[in-house]
Amino acid sequence: MNNLPFQEVYDLTDIEKNQSVSVNLNGERVIICHTEEGFFAIEDRCSHANIPLCGGFIKGTMISCPLHGAVFDLKTGAVLAPPASEDLKSYEVKIEGTTISLKANSSNEET
Repeated sequence: MNNLPFQEVYDLTDIEKNQSVSVNLNGERVIICHTEEGFFAIEDRCSHANIPLCGGFIKGTMISCPLHGAVFDLKTGAVLAPPASEDLKSYEVKIEGTTISLKANSSNEET
């Protein structure tokens, strides 16, 4: 399953630092976040309220849900603060020129 290809999804020049964009990857909504440390991608949904994280406040490599303030680690998808309790999938990001590509499968495989 790790042999799945990367898919081109966005142009990095269209995402300002500390901003995010939601893209479709094989029918899943994925949020790409531009941070001081680079670009990261996780599921675009808060696991607490099941609403999009896109537009949430980004600080360092964390994003907070715009509705109830749950905080997630953009590197791993891990929950860092309640009310969410379920981690999100994270996706491998590849940058070529100005093109952002995402690995078609998530790095946090469900067991």
